Formats: sequence, structure tokens, C-alpha cells
Amino acid sequence: MTIEEFERKRKRRLLQVFWLTELFLLIEAVHRLYANVELGLALSLALLLSALLLSPVWFLARQDALKLATRWLLTVLTLLVTALLWVFSGLSDEALLGYPCILVFAALMGLRRTFLWLTAFMLVNLLLIGLSNELGWVQHPPLRSTIDSGVVLALILAMLASSVWLMIGDLTQLVQALREENLRVHQSQQQIRQLINHDSLTLLPNRVLARERWEQSVQPCLQSGLHAAVLFIDLDNFKQVNDSLGHHAGDKLLQSVASRLRSQLRDADLVCRISGDEFLVLAAGFRHQAEVQQLAEKLLAAVAAPLDFGDASFSATCSIGIATAPNDGTDYEALCQKADSAMYQAKAMGRNHWAFFDASLVAHKTATAR
Repeated sequence: MTIEEFERKRKRRLLQVFWLTELFLLIEAVHRLYANVELGLALSLALLLSALLLSPVWFLARQDALKLATRWLLTVLTLLVTALLWVFSGLSDEALLGYPCILVFAALMGLRRTFLWLTAFMLVNLLLIGLSNELGWVQHPPLRSTIDSGVVLALILAMLASSVWLMIGDLTQLVQALREENLRVHQSQQQIRQLINHDSLTLLPNRVLARERWEQSVQPCLQSGLHAAVLFIDLDNFKQVNDSLGHHAGDKLLQSVASRLRSQLRDADLVCRISGDEFLVLAAGFRHQAEVQQLAEKLLAAVAAPLDFGDASFSATCSIGIATAPNDGTDYEALCQKADSAMYQAKAMGRNHWAFFDASLVAHKTATAR
């Protein structure tokens, strides 16, 4: 629920209560005029005057001065009820039920300060009426149960019930709006998390999520005496695909490779896209190095399967470098670097190959470079 919708709802509620109040005052004024009661004419005139004094509420509400209009309405009604209590039957007068109606509407409109000062005024007034009768300053006669008092009480109760009914409806709608907003926030958070942790083209996890998954899975695996592997996969001659067939074909190839790699893995394994044409596979739970080798061969075969580009068919290949834990260490970044180095060893073998990290080859290259 937007702020504009909330304000429109408050304006509608104010006008509804305004017209209900005007109707009540008119009915009671006519009733008192024709009923054979003491001060009936004077009371009818007082009620009609109150209805007239409430007319600014309509104009203020139409100008969206809702707080001022509401305070005007509540003040006039509070003064009217207070006057009726003092003039007629005091604490036994049916007009006393007007106080709860006023407070309910103040709460309905969300005017907390107005609610507090009205409550304080009403409490003080009730105490003064009781004290005045106790000390003999005034004597309010007890109210007899008649059809007249029944009509008044029924009208006041109807107004109170209407206000409560409106408040319940508003609270229900507000709770529903909050639920919907909470759902939208939750969905937005999930979308943000998806964007942060996943590649937008292939929808695969990225480096951030890969690190988290590795740290979660490697320690339990090693504690069980098993091995884990990092497989660094780089597509061979991917630039040629972009140059000859266009970037759209390159994107399609990446999406196809992502799907094929994922299809060859177990549920516990993870494939990530870490840059343009580079992928990373994290797999754990191996007893022997031969199992990792078999996985690498399956991935090579999956990537090499022909892919249709319109009328043409194209077969891609890849090179895979492998580093294993604990043989090559357990640090994630170090293993990724070793798997990257092994990938270049695989490319040096003629591409479309896999290779395990060989520390002796790295040492030999380092010595040659010196």
C-alpha cells in the first residue's frame, strides 16, 4: 500500500464517519423534537447546531487537510457529548457511549496525540461529574430505561460498531499489504543474491559462490580420508567462434557448454563460470586419482559434442587442468592457480586434453626463466 493509497483511504474513512455522524444527529434531533421529553426542543436545536458546526469537516477533507478535519470533528463531538452529560443524566446518560466512539475513530485515523488528550479530557470530565454529584453541586437524576433511551443507545452502538468494522477492514488490508510487501522484499533479496552469486549469461555460480562451496565441502571430505578436485576448464579457440560466427553464437556456445558440464556432474559437485570462456568444476569424494581422470574425460567428451548454429554445425573443444586436495594443498586460491597452470600444460599437449598439476614442470619452467 503506497502513501497515496493510504491517504485516500483515510480521507474516505473520515467522510464516511462524518456522514454517519450527521445522519445520527439529524435522526436524534427529529426524534427529540417529536418525543414528549423534557427540554426536547432545546436538545433538538443543540443537535442541529452541532451538525452545522461539523460542516467544516467536509470542506477541510475535500482540501486534503485530513488531520485538521479529523481534530475538528472529534473536538465538536467531544464537547457535545460532554454538554449532554452535564445537562441531562450525568454518568447514567446514554450519551456516555459517545466517548468510546470518539476514541475509536481517533485511533482509526492514527492521531495518537489527539487520542491521548481526548482520553485525558474525558477522564477528567467523568471524575468532575462524579465529584459534583458527590458534593451536591449538581444532582443528575438516574436515567430510566425507555424506548427513547433504547433508540439513542442503539444509534450510538451502531456508530461504534461501524467504526470498529471499518478499522478491522483497514487492519486486514494493511496486514495483507505488509505481507505482499514482505514477499516482494524477499524476492528482491533473492534476485540480488542471484545476481551477486551467479553469472547472468549461463546462470552458473561465480567465483564468490565457488569459494563458499569449496570451504563448506573440502574439510568434511578430507576428514573422511577422501580427495577433492579443482578442474579448470578453458575453451579452445573460443575467439575464433566470436570472430567467425558472431557474439550471439559465442553466447550460445557458452550456454551450451555450461549445460553440458552440469549434466556430467553429481548433485554434490559444482560448476562455475569464472570469466569469459573459463569454467571451474569443484568435485569431492574421490578415493583414487583415476576417478578424477574419468570425470575429466567425461567433461571433454561432453564439450566436444557437435552444436548446431542455424544451418551449420560446430564442435568445440576444451583444455582441463586439475589440482587435487590434499595432494596439491587445501587452500582454494592456491588450488585454482595450480589448476590454471595445469590447464596450460594441457593446451601445450595439443588442446582437447586434461592434465594434473605437476610441480616439477613448474619448477623446471621457473629455473629456465632464471
